[in-house]
Amino acid sequence: MSLASQNTSVPQDIENWLEEKNLKPFLRVLEDKQRIFPNGKKIEVVFVIQALNLLLLRTEGAGDINEALLPESSMSVPVIQPQKLMSVTRRRLLQVLRMYRDSCGDSLKKYIQDAKELGFTKAKDHENNGWNCTIQPPLAQAGEKATDLGMDGYCPACTIFGVALTSAQLEALKDMSLGLKTRVHFDPAFATSRMIQPETHNKVLEGNIATTGGSLFTEIHVMPGTVFIGRAVMHDLTWPELLAVLYTLSTLEEIGGRAGVYGTIKVELLGIRGGTYTLSSSLELADEVVKSGYKKPTEIVQFIRSKLRELGFHDLSNNEVLEMIDPRCDNGTFKHLWVSSLAYVKQVVDLVNELKANESEKSKAKKK
Repeated sequence: MSLASQNTSVPQDIENWLEEKNLKPFLRVLEDKQRIFPNGKKIEVVFVIQALNLLLLRTEGAGDINEALLPESSMSVPVIQPQKLMSVTRRRLLQVLRMYRDSCGDSLKKYIQDAKELGFTKAKDHENNGWNCTIQPPLAQAGEKATDLGMDGYCPACTIFGVALTSAQLEALKDMSLGLKTRVHFDPAFATSRMIQPETHNKVLEGNIATTGGSLFTEIHVMPGTVFIGRAVMHDLTWPELLAVLYTLSTLEEIGGRAGVYGTIKVELLGIRGGTYTLSSSLELADEVVKSGYKKPTEIVQFIRSKLRELGFHDLSNNEVLEMIDPRCDNGTFKHLWVSSLAYVKQVVDLVNELKANESEKSKAKKK
């Protein structure tokens, strides 16, 4: 089935939800012939992240922790960096996409075939074995470097969160390279309290054999119960892309170093707003919480919701998102998500071919 013949109508319950939140004017439609060019419209989402376990938030060695100073309250608080939020959200979206693949494999075959026809190299491998885009580095093979990522370039995770395209992903590029930038941008998530504590760990028990003497080491952890304020700004998304990102955010479970041992979290969506400019930031909201004196998670959530309403945000909750979406069956959202992704990369391929044709014409004109 070609992309042109896909039914792109919005399910009625989702249509009603988009109108209720006044989001439709700020979304791209699947049929838009200029989707790869930004139009300046965006959607803000504010959420809180609550630590349910010890968190290990660092970019350097053991004993370090990411912190930042809240300017008005003058408190140094732990920070979850944007790239950490980006990486866990992208990995979670890949998990969700595989849930759809495993329950709707036959539906996925036509999208893989469309990608193959567009010249996406990795689609040839996916055609019979099933889609398996990954951000884990593969083994070096077929001329690729060991550091090349396994991204296929055409799946929703690639088109929403960005990908570097070369001929390893897209045949039309040959000696060219092309970067698709992320359309979801995260603020740092700032904690509303300084609940940190050094903890001593055993290297041997945790799988790290000590070779330089001493089997114990100390890490600084963010303590359970710590609440972080986060914000994401989404640009040029279609409705299934928006819902997929919201679903992914609301189902995040871990973040930080050594996730699986530490890092268990709960994300709660609080507010959403469409516009041509942003009205909030996680830094300002975290500062407001600290100045208010609220400590309990329920008090913080209530306070932030109140602030967001003043700014023109619509209330948002995990439950309303989860009720609209089931990635394990073909209920519409993830079918449309794949259609949206393939339509997006088709425009990219058409643009590449157009640019190459123009260069070829210029080259012929110079020779004359």
